[in-house]
Amino acid sequence: MQEFLTFKTFPDNETALDFAEVLKQQNINYFIEEDILVFDPSYANNPLNKDYAIKIMSGDFIRATKAYEDYFFTHLDQVDSDYYLFSFSVEELKDIIVKPDEWGSFDYQLAQKILKDKGLEVSEEQKLAYKTQRNKELAKPENESSSNVLLYYILSLLFFPLGMIAGWIWAYSKKTLPNGQRIYVYDTTVQRHGKRILTIATLLFILTIYWKIIGPYIHRF
Repeated sequence: MQEFLTFKTFPDNETALDFAEVLKQQNINYFIEEDILVFDPSYANNPLNKDYAIKIMSGDFIRATKAYEDYFFTHLDQVDSDYYLFSFSVEELKDIIVKPDEWGSFDYQLAQKILKDKGLEVSEEQKLAYKTQRNKELAKPENESSSNVLLYYILSLLFFPLGMIAGWIWAYSKKTLPNGQRIYVYDTTVQRHGKRILTIATLLFILTIYWKIIGPYIHRF
């Protein structure tokens, strides 16, 4: 079943709306969600650091990515001559082609143009192969060292709130691939440890609540 997932994030609503116009032109359904990230006391009038996320259906990720690439391709001639990519080496430019998820659509298109101007054009077949390989790399689940696993078991006993958070992250956290696919961040072994740590920490939380709050209240009667 498809769901709305975060496709791009922006620091302000105006920029998000501008970028959403590209999706609207391609009849791609979207909505913009205000996402409060962290508390930042350095902002006197706005202590909550916010991002604005454009969310689209997971099945539209590839089409939306192509729409942005086509859009920025038509604006390459408008880039300033001192734009930072012009100082990149060939290898650095190729890295953008290999890992487009780490760069914006504009940089991805401009890197191709600069390489082409240097006589190093990247074919459509090569770009597709790079994206396929990159998806495979990003889809590999993460693992944790035995020492980290042991550490969080100990922490779940000594400081169960941290154990509850870490356990949930290991057991259930997911990430979105560039093609819109949602996968678990960690491998099955880490997920299993995460569920155990979460269970231990939750039981300790319940026992603590009973011992400090419910128990004394019951014993009064």
